Amino acid sequence: MNRKIFLGLMLLATMGLQSCAIFGIHFTLHNPKKPGKMPKFSEEEVLLGALTRYRSCFDVHYYDLSVGFLPDQKKLEGKVSIHAAAVTDIDTLQLDLHPNLAILSLVNQETGEALPYERRERAVFVKLPQQAGDEFVIEVAYAGKPVEAKKPPWYGGFVWENDEEKNPWLGVACESDGASLWWPLKDHTSDEPDSMRLHYTVPTGLVAVGNGQYEGKEDLGNTTRYDWFISYPINTYNVTVYVGNFELISDEFVSETGKKLALSYYVLPEHVGIATSHFKQVKPILALYEKRFGEYPWYRDGFKLVESPYAGMEHQTAIAYGNGYRNDLNATTDYIVLHEVAHEWWGNSVTATDMADVWLQEGFATYAEALYLESTEGEGAYQSHLNFYKIFIKNKYPLVGVRDRRWFDSKLGSDVYQKGAWTLHSLRRQMENDPLFLDILKTFAETYRYQIVESSDFINLVNEKTGEDYSWFFDHYLKQNEIPVLEYHVTDSGKMSYRYSNTAPSFNKLKVRVTIAGEPVTIVPSTEWQELQLSQQTAEGDWDFFFPLDQFVIPSENKKMKEQ
Repeated sequence: MNRKIFLGLMLLATMGLQSCAIFGIHFTLHNPKKPGKMPKFSEEEVLLGALTRYRSCFDVHYYDLSVGFLPDQKKLEGKVSIHAAAVTDIDTLQLDLHPNLAILSLVNQETGEALPYERRERAVFVKLPQQAGDEFVIEVAYAGKPVEAKKPPWYGGFVWENDEEKNPWLGVACESDGASLWWPLKDHTSDEPDSMRLHYTVPTGLVAVGNGQYEGKEDLGNTTRYDWFISYPINTYNVTVYVGNFELISDEFVSETGKKLALSYYVLPEHVGIATSHFKQVKPILALYEKRFGEYPWYRDGFKLVESPYAGMEHQTAIAYGNGYRNDLNATTDYIVLHEVAHEWWGNSVTATDMADVWLQEGFATYAEALYLESTEGEGAYQSHLNFYKIFIKNKYPLVGVRDRRWFDSKLGSDVYQKGAWTLHSLRRQMENDPLFLDILKTFAETYRYQIVESSDFINLVNEKTGEDYSWFFDHYLKQNEIPVLEYHVTDSGKMSYRYSNTAPSFNKLKVRVTIAGEPVTIVPSTEWQELQLSQQTAEGDWDFFFPLDQFVIPSENKKMKEQ
């Protein structure tokens, strides 16, 4: 989930300057004077984020969700069957549902017995004695007005709109806020159901699109029910719905191995022509991502783009598309398509156990964009894309956030997108072995397909594949908000001294490329001062120091020093 800003400034990325200026606006890579201040987390954020015994005591393996949508009233009425197993002995377990939505009934589906419960914020504490290993099914009926999205997809909720013909057009996005905004569930990224069924009822004449495989519809008179089946594990914020006057465009992608993938594009009728042409870019994007990250993860459930009343969101097999059919990355590529398709691997298939590690989703998907441009346009396009993103890095918060709290980049301003991508780029430059680096990315995607992960899983894989310990690298780039500062000075005789001024002593392996008097030089600074004797010509006054823009280190201002 991301949206590029000021695309017209892309030319800045091609300038080989650490501090860039255009039209009187200056962009400088820098560390903030003070780190960002962590907010005081609300009770809701704690209850949603913490994996307490009330949540870890059970595992959900299947949801059966039925929802009726009332666009005129901006209401919904629903029911969900939650199929789960006790991991430990249970007295009380926690489900989640936003207070906007009333619980009409909450029962043990097998016995029909009403289950006692208490509500606190979004948490619903249900009394249900079970022994470890027991299977059980809870059925919850609910209704109400769900939260409306203030700025989708970053601030989540429902979007109730009308298309140009005044037909209802709605969607939902809830990555940052959780699926309990609109249906009852165990709302924690650590627990993905193995499969799921969706039954969406809408006013007749409208189409309801969900994730997974289309299983048909049933005419109910004034309403129509659309049935969908998700045959793979899914992280629950990716479960979605689109309602509108859609027409279906069907196509097919054939992989290099001959495997066939159904492509479905649900668009408003007036956009069928432009969408048919515009979405031709999907096939080369899928082909490149399969090459880089392994087979598309969801062949059984197909691939869908659905026109939505907001910019975009990576809903598994049913991506929201609302970018106006514009190729805004370059002449042939739509940024929303490129980024959100990458999430089918990063975020949907490989999912962070806790939102604290969301850089594994957003940073990897953002870096995937650069890999696509490298493959289609070359090294210059790859570097320019990353250099553009560098402009927006704030360095206010560490990449790895606070565990056990439901918080996200849009709230705290962290750099999980651009800085996450730059961390991968820096690792690649440090390794100086592109085949090995690309193999690590592909192996990570394939090894943890359909699984939840932590940053340590990626770090361990890097260490295993390289035969080196990269803990020093990740300890700084993931856990510190500041990026390394290279302090240096030059004496009159042309002796350059340099060191890192804000890193741990173990951060003594990062290679830095500099250009001195037109000649490339690689140095490996540490926290201790080191010296480099410049050439005689340089010492006599033809001295210059150029720090390539592709480095993720900040050079401090040079101080010309006299001999001591």
